[in-house]
Amino acid sequence: MRPNFFHTLTRLLRSAGFWDGLIMTGGTLLAGALDYGFNVMAGRLLIPVQYSVLVATISILQILLHVTNVIRNVVAYYTADLTTRDHAPAQIAQFFRHSYRWAWRWGLVGAAVLGVLSWPLGRLLNFDSPAPLWAASLALVMLFVRPITDGTLQGTQAFRQLASVNVAQALLRLGAAVLFIRWGWAAFGGVLALPVATFSALGLALWFLRPYRTQSTDPTAAPPTISGRYSAQTFFGLLFFALLTNGDVLVTRVLFAPETAATYAAVATLGKINLFISLAVGMVLFPKAIERHQTGRPVWPLLSLAFTAALTPGVALTTLYFLFPAEIVQLVFRNEFANPGIVLGLVGLATTLFAGINLWLNYALSTQKQAYIYALGGVVAALLVSVLFFHSTLAHIGWALVGAGVLGNGVGGGVWVMGGGGWVAARRTTQPSLS
Repeated sequence: MRPNFFHTLTRLLRSAGFWDGLIMTGGTLLAGALDYGFNVMAGRLLIPVQYSVLVATISILQILLHVTNVIRNVVAYYTADLTTRDHAPAQIAQFFRHSYRWAWRWGLVGAAVLGVLSWPLGRLLNFDSPAPLWAASLALVMLFVRPITDGTLQGTQAFRQLASVNVAQALLRLGAAVLFIRWGWAAFGGVLALPVATFSALGLALWFLRPYRTQSTDPTAAPPTISGRYSAQTFFGLLFFALLTNGDVLVTRVLFAPETAATYAAVATLGKINLFISLAVGMVLFPKAIERHQTGRPVWPLLSLAFTAALTPGVALTTLYFLFPAEIVQLVFRNEFANPGIVLGLVGLATTLFAGINLWLNYALSTQKQAYIYALGGVVAALLVSVLFFHSTLAHIGWALVGAGVLGNGVGGGVWVMGGGGWVAARRTTQPSLS
């Protein structure tokens, strides 16, 4: 018999999951507001062309961030599983230390590779100097290391601490960027603020994780064996989502004149606001869905509440984007940025739809619905083809993004229905092996 919706909703609102979600949402909104303040401040202090360089570099880092978030998701997944086992603190401590050493080693390798690629990549994106990309290479080290601490906090459901780390990083980034840009470091200074802030926030995360850093372990015991298949699914899922949400800025740098790309940089910055809540909700949904799926409880109550919380603000804000595009851009940035017209509303609608895709992706990764990962890759491919063939105006880019958003959510709903929905308890399935 189908459970009573209102009874289930009442229990959910009283649950720890609801308050965890509230804490993460509040923390993410505050961090998002500070990050948004960073973008607004940079837009006011930098000339439009330099601001476009900054946004393009940050878009590259955002793609890399989503890709390296495979580390966070895998660490969170296995940490959440380890919390249910005997001697959990010792096993989590061992897993954390092994992962932390691995992240530093490969983070430094990745930074060296990006540093070498800065010259050809800078020329492709029409940068006057590779310096912003050099700063990005420093940030890449932390994009490997921070997911270890974030994933451990997420897997142990320490959402208050995780929210605090995110807010601290955003605050430090804003302050450092103001100083660096005013010192005359332009786009390079804006990018450099990120590695400075993430390294500082790492110290706070390590302080929160001190019980696991000081926990005694058995040095002869092997660390958990990571499932290569699950890691690959997570990697490709996050890569596809990163390209979906950040590739548009890079495409406009290549296909359009610098002045047009600068206009789109302002539009993309405003559009990203609609992703803030869904990213927070997704982080809470992920371990909660794992827990429910493994214990045979239905996931649909979590999903229904998550979609309501994530999409409602985006719909409201997108309406304003369609009605007052010029006024909003001039209010937030400066009169030097051109009126984007309908493009702002289209990008706002697209990012609202992408917020839904983020929730479908978290659901798919937590319950191993790999079909959605493959389908999302098809959505990204379709978007790329449409942009390459139809890009005479920025509005064409906006319409292509909206189409991809509709398709991605439609596919998510299809995978949901084909998997039996979620009105009843999910059947227990085999999880990635830990040994």
